[in-house]
Amino acid sequence: MNALKWSDHPLGEPAGWPAELKTAVRTCLTSKFATMVHWGSDHHTFYNDVYAARLGRKHPGHLGQPAYDWWSEMWDQLEPFFQKVLAGESYYTENARYTPDRDGASKDAYFTHSHSPIWDDTGTVRGIFLTVVETTGQLKAEARSELLMGELKHRMKNTLAVVQSIVNQSVRRAVSKDDLAAIMHTQIAALGRAHDLLTQSNHADAPLSALIRGALDLEGYKERITVDGPEVTINSSATVALTLILHELNTNAMKYGALASERGQIRICWDVSDDILELIWQEDGGPLVTPPSRPGYGTRLILALADELGEVPQIDYLPGGFKFALRAHLAKLRVNEGQHNLTEKRSGTDSRTS
Repeated sequence: MNALKWSDHPLGEPAGWPAELKTAVRTCLTSKFATMVHWGSDHHTFYNDVYAARLGRKHPGHLGQPAYDWWSEMWDQLEPFFQKVLAGESYYTENARYTPDRDGASKDAYFTHSHSPIWDDTGTVRGIFLTVVETTGQLKAEARSELLMGELKHRMKNTLAVVQSIVNQSVRRAVSKDDLAAIMHTQIAALGRAHDLLTQSNHADAPLSALIRGALDLEGYKERITVDGPEVTINSSATVALTLILHELNTNAMKYGALASERGQIRICWDVSDDILELIWQEDGGPLVTPPSRPGYGTRLILALADELGEVPQIDYLPGGFKFALRAHLAKLRVNEGQHNLTEKRSGTDSRTS
């Protein structure tokens, strides 16, 4: 606090502060939890180093300033319980959602916090003492775990539908019993390899083209799927999300889309521009496409996974074929400088999955 010029501050020099404020600030500064003190009618704010670490650009410029000034973007969320505490009530809430602007934009964040009134000797509430624990990371991890568990159940159920599709396609293509057995064997083995991608230990980065080919390498379909784009290396976390997305798109194509007919085609292409990777999945030649009456689990899964990579994807149920467009931020893919070069030869241009 020595960096502030207290002689010009409305509260004056710390030596002249009320005993209650001095005690509250000392307690705040020595606490191992993130703590804060609001004092006076303007809620001048003090906080400890633990709290400072989560304030982003607001620290240290707002130290000692009114709370409604530096939390202006969410003051409407804070003021109601501030008034309760100033009336003498304590306030506690768990995993409450707020929208703080800590780094240039208001973003959802979650906090468990407790607010207590600070009284003077006359019984008047002069300030507020609060303790806060941010739970944003914990809640995101729990939500992702729940999503993945739901995806596992969904994928196991979907596997039966995919196997049924493989059997139907194999029967139509086979010319003999031996041929049928061979086709089904290679198809189901390839399906197993696709599932292996979802359970491999994610310790290494991977080329995007190899990921796509690995996720979609089902015998009998490789002549109907084209892959086109510059080589891009993505991190292991993004690999898992993209594999799940591709698996879901592939499953839907086999059940309802281009791969459910004999002449259907899928083209997967991507490009990189201005730190954005744009990937497009375009189906053609399948059954007539009609939008679903409401989004199913698979669509919700794709949207949730795509949100981890960048922007909300574009999903179009065009009459001629389903289209999916994903815009992923390279910062989230953690692509190092030099790992992509748009002037290099397109290693995947007009190639077939094999």
